[in-house]
Amino acid sequence: MVDEIKKNIAEILPEIIDFRHKIHMRPELSFEEHETAALVCSVLDKYGIEYRSGIAGTGVLGIIKGEKSGAGKTLLIRADMDALPVCEKSGCAFASEKEGVMHACGHDIHTSTLLCCAVALNKMRGSFSGTVKLMFQPGEETTGGAEPMIKTGVLENPKVDSCVALHVEPSMKVGTAGFKSGPFYACPDEFDIVIKGRGGHAATPQKCADPLIAAVQIITAIENLPTRLLSPLDPAAVSVCMVNGGTAYNIIPDSVHIGGSVRVFSDADRDTIENAIGKTANNICAIYGAECEYEYRRLFLPLINDKNTTELLKKSAEKYLETQMLSEPTMAGEDFSYLTDAVSSSALFWLGCTEDDCEGYPLHSERFFASDKCIEYGAEIFCDYAINFLN
Repeated sequence: MVDEIKKNIAEILPEIIDFRHKIHMRPELSFEEHETAALVCSVLDKYGIEYRSGIAGTGVLGIIKGEKSGAGKTLLIRADMDALPVCEKSGCAFASEKEGVMHACGHDIHTSTLLCCAVALNKMRGSFSGTVKLMFQPGEETTGGAEPMIKTGVLENPKVDSCVALHVEPSMKVGTAGFKSGPFYACPDEFDIVIKGRGGHAATPQKCADPLIAAVQIITAIENLPTRLLSPLDPAAVSVCMVNGGTAYNIIPDSVHIGGSVRVFSDADRDTIENAIGKTANNICAIYGAECEYEYRRLFLPLINDKNTTELLKKSAEKYLETQMLSEPTMAGEDFSYLTDAVSSSALFWLGCTEDDCEGYPLHSERFFASDKCIEYGAEIFCDYAINFLN
């Protein structure tokens, strides 16, 4: 089976690499992936793969039905399609032609890999039973397209038994893959605090309700909350990333805005931190005679990988490249978490994307670059897992 998978992928690979270059040069922001989705559909059309388009805006769902008799399970493989508002400075020969828009998170690789897998699996329909669903998803970088696609019924008719995905990782070299069961990605929640005080002259602070001094105390206090409210064994981070207030050196402002992010791995920890930030901000504002407006927004769920699915993915990967178990989760967010939450037998893995002679610039960097070689490895792992799982 390994040789057949390699053969089928090798036959389609040049075309898919060309596809990757096209969508890398023409990146599209979240929920604006019209050209990308149209190109995906054109390849599915060419190879006679059934699909639905326009799901949750620009999403596409391909469907491949196995021809081998068997239990008839259903696997969903997911790829995200959107780019970021970043001006590319990678220096690659097929760099973005759009000013200020770039595939700085490797979603062009994700989309191309799934498309390569789709064409190869379609040739191998006689090798497996059941159904493969190919989920080309919009909007991962903003509000997330996974949940809206789920709401349209992509996990039903037939009901999905397992979901898998990959994410390229620049800290790892091409030809390697990383796996972790259990908590893998944190929730990427956001909060805003507006401190409303009473401004005035810098020479008479006693006549003011200084929102800046309150802001300083709030920032120090809330960033320390996880160390005393959560277990030391539970990864957590509260980061203030925006502070806006003041217009001159000698004027105490009327208000200050604080914005930031919370990263935890459970709803219980979310509840604890959300409530504690609000209480802390309100109490400190009261000390300085200011008022507080507080908003906490829960974004993606924490991504929890299924242990058995992770092990099966790793076994498939071991046939094609070097593998490793990852010791720590990442505090980044990933809306594949809605799929792991909805379908328990699901997991995402990391695929190394940096060539040996290149520096691995981080995801979201203007200099980030992922090698074309990732496509072959990723498609091989997906195909192998699909056939083994469905049989």
